[in-house]
Amino acid sequence: MASRPNINFQATVGALVAVFALGAWFAHAAWQSHGKALDDLRRADVTVGGLLRGSAVEGAADPVALTEANVTAAKNDLAALTARRVALRNAIAGEPDNQIVSKFGGIANELGTQIQESVSRWRRDAAAKDVKLPKDEICFGFRRYVRNVGTQPQRLYTEVDRQRLIIGWLFSTLLESRAAGAPLFLQSIDREPIETFPQVSGPAGDSQVFTLDTPSAEVLNVKPQSDEFILAGHTYRRPGLVGSLAFQVRFVGRTDTLRAFVNLVQNSGRPVAISSIQVAAPSAEALRELFAAPASLTPTAAAPGGLPSLAFGGLADAPSAPGAAAEKPKAERLPVVRDGAAEFIVRIEYLFPVAETPAPAEANPATPPAK
Repeated sequence: MASRPNINFQATVGALVAVFALGAWFAHAAWQSHGKALDDLRRADVTVGGLLRGSAVEGAADPVALTEANVTAAKNDLAALTARRVALRNAIAGEPDNQIVSKFGGIANELGTQIQESVSRWRRDAAAKDVKLPKDEICFGFRRYVRNVGTQPQRLYTEVDRQRLIIGWLFSTLLESRAAGAPLFLQSIDREPIETFPQVSGPAGDSQVFTLDTPSAEVLNVKPQSDEFILAGHTYRRPGLVGSLAFQVRFVGRTDTLRAFVNLVQNSGRPVAISSIQVAAPSAEALRELFAAPASLTPTAAAPGGLPSLAFGGLADAPSAPGAAAEKPKAERLPVVRDGAAEFIVRIEYLFPVAETPAPAEANPATPPAK
């Protein structure tokens, strides 16, 4: 019976030792945590002190400190920059009524049909207004679809349809620029085949995302047609900010037609910019097409170089009335005036602000997850 008190005593001592060891462990852990908290507090004090004392900024006489006045000024600057960016986007887009925006929401077959119908209508309008077209029928930038019945775009439907609308506007503007009776040979209206650019998928795998980076012809999915071109380096395109769709209008005519066309495009109010104008002497074949039908001015003998010349009616000799030969001196015969026809290539970019990528929505803990 004497051994039982010893067992109880030993158990009590063991329990006390265990409690002491556990307390010591908690104390050590608390001390380490407290030490880490003190280190974090010291580092925070150093960082805040540095911010309050300020940091040297190039161009500033005094250090820039995190004071209330500076914070307010920074907020105002951010608000001003945001407003400026919005204003620039609105300036690029232009007035809503002047923008050319596609509302196409159909399928590829419907877009292919619209393209073919538009090209047929433009050809009829050109013939009705005595605008010469190439013998190899013009396709207004859509040769790949018009020459292959049943072919349609496979992607970027809205952007391709907007190209169709822009080409229609350029065509009608060119017709409006032509003076009555002035010869005009429309060789082509070319466009960038954006639907053949390497596919770029969006965050959700959307294949309709339009890349702003113009690739070289070697990396296109499909070889460009004769009425398509790759513009190496857009003048106004800025990835992430400004996008553009490039076109070029190729025609043979007179300088006054070019001048009227450029003025109408620039003064249209639409978000477009003329990036270049190329002028060259027309080929003999182009001149034959240009003057195939009589214009309001009568063509005369060809001048040196193969360009037709024009005799202006009021400047040539006029028959004199009987008995008037002695009273009036013979009218001076003016030399034939050489026609100023030339081949023009006008490159035009349609500008639009790039849609901003929406910021990811923050998770709301109060909203239960969707089941």
